[in-house]
This record gives sequence, structure tokens and C-alpha cells, in this order.
Amino acid sequence: MYPDHVRLAPHLKQAHTQTWQAIARAGDFFSGADRVAMVRTAREALTCEFCERRKQALSPNSVTGEHDHSGSMDPVIVDMIHRIRTDPGRLTHAWFNTVTKTISKQEYVEIVSVVTSSVIIDTMHNAVGLGLPPLPQPESGRPRRQHNPDAVEAGAWVPVLDADATMADTGLPRVPNIARSLGLVPSALALFFTTFRPHYALKDIALSISQAQAEFVAARVSAINECFY
Repeated sequence: MYPDHVRLAPHLKQAHTQTWQAIARAGDFFSGADRVAMVRTAREALTCEFCERRKQALSPNSVTGEHDHSGSMDPVIVDMIHRIRTDPGRLTHAWFNTVTKTISKQEYVEIVSVVTSSVIIDTMHNAVGLGLPPLPQPESGRPRRQHNPDAVEAGAWVPVLDADATMADTGLPRVPNIARSLGLVPSALALFFTTFRPHYALKDIALSISQAQAEFVAARVSAINECFY
């Protein structure tokens, strides 16, 4: 996935390769072909004229039109992916309730995991001047239909991982909320953190920059993206 001359940590290269391979395989609720199509759809969102007009509008609901999209994916899923990729700060619970009339909450979690994992990889490739990596070749196989039956309602949009609420020495919960939020579908949680873990940690960060520098970068990027972080 990364040429030898690109100076990235070996464990990061390995993690991203594992993610690309995992996306190509059937998940718990979608086939490998479906999951690869999600990545393609997320990329198409970046040049979607309808998404651009909607993002510039005071309310995304005030703009009508159709997404630029190739393939036969359900329009509700296409819209979901385009919104996640281009305008996530204005997703609402009412919108979520509309989406989950068409797809299950488990399917929603898997889509979020695939899309956000692919964004990490695409962003890394662009950052080091490689351009987008070729999409993986989908593998055969059927979804396993497995989820976490012990996920709990805790005020989030989806049932979350039932985890210890005690605080770590960082002043944050020992199990971060981002992990709990994907906990309804364990394979989705594993996919995202396989991709994400080499990039960031709350302590003892395994990077060439210090923990303080990493926190500065994380906070600045989150502010630019209007992220609740």
C-alpha cells in the first residue's frame, strides 16, 4: 500500500494494509463489494456538486438535488455517506431516525466504521503525496450478521459498549466514547481502531513528536473541522 521510500512507521503501514484487506471482505452486515462501494462513494462525495451547494446553505435540508454517484447503492446509504464525508457537523438525531427507518442501527455503525477508516487512509496517502490508493478487490463471502447483544442504551443514537466508567490518569474515561460508540458491532470497532491506533494515543504516543505536540495538532485539526473533541 505504501512504497518503501515513504518514511512511515512499519506498524502504520501494516495497519493500513490490514484495513484495506478487511474492507474488501464481508463484514457483519455488508458484503465485501458493498464495503468497497462505500469507499468509492465517500470519495465521490468530495466532488459532488449537490454536497457543495448543501454545505454552503444555511440548512442542508433547504437544498434539493441528487448526489453525484456511480453504482446502485441505496440512495439513503449514498446520502448518509456523502453527509458523513462532507458535512458531519450538521448531522442531527432527526436525520439519524430517518436513515434508520431504511437501515438498521447495526448497519449504520458498520457504514460509519468503513467510511471513517477509509478517510484516514486516503488522507494519509494524500498527505505524503501519493494520491488515493487503488480500491481493494472485493472478496466473496456473506455477512456474518453478528453484533454485541450486551450493548446498552446510554443516551447515544445507537446502543453502545457497556464499559467501565472510571477515569484514567489522563482525566478521560478508560474506555473512550469513540470506542463505546462503535461497540454495537465489534468488527466495526476493530476495523476503525486498527486504522486509527497508529496515529494517536492519549499517552506514551509512539510518534516522532511529543505528546504535547500531538495534542496541539489534534486540537487544532478538531477545531478546524468543528469537531466536538
